[in-house]
Amino acid sequence: MDRSFLDPQLFNKNENYGQKRYKEIVKECWYISDNLNTSYTDVLDMSFQERYYLITFINDKQEQTQKAIEQRQQELRNKRKK
Repeated sequence: MDRSFLDPQLFNKNENYGQKRYKEIVKECWYISDNLNTSYTDVLDMSFQERYYLITFINDKQEQTQKAIEQRQQELRNKRKK
């Protein structure tokens, strides 16, 4: 018998796994939709692995952008000191 992650039998004393996981999925889908300017419903049609890859790619790009900004700021600070 297949059980959904929303199955009440998965609840434990400390947390409600089904509700927690559902909230994580919604947040993942929103994050992808927001960053890729695609519809939320299109993201829902993606597999777990595809969503995981996209989140990884988005995070990598944001990290690269942040590093480039910091590098440029450091270059500007160095120019001012001269």
